[in-house]
Amino acid sequence: MKLVNSVRVGKKGQIVIPGYIRESLKLEENSVLSIYLESSEGKVILVPVNKIGTLTKGILKGAWDNTREKADKYIKKERESWKRVYQD
Repeated sequence: MKLVNSVRVGKKGQIVIPGYIRESLKLEENSVLSIYLESSEGKVILVPVNKIGTLTKGILKGAWDNTREKADKYIKKERESWKRVYQD
């Protein structure tokens, strides 16, 4: 990552994302961004919401030993617990 522009924080905490970055990310008026703070590195990261899936794809891979059966069993158990809670 390299510094390509500086932006100023306005009175209300707003910043303007440079046009070429908006174009590159296909950001339009009312686009939604998630904002993350990496305080240990002093970074603020903006991620278009439509890119979150791409960034998190596979994050839970292997959570159930890569077996569909274990995942299905876990989901079924969770759904059953919801029924007990919400039927009372």
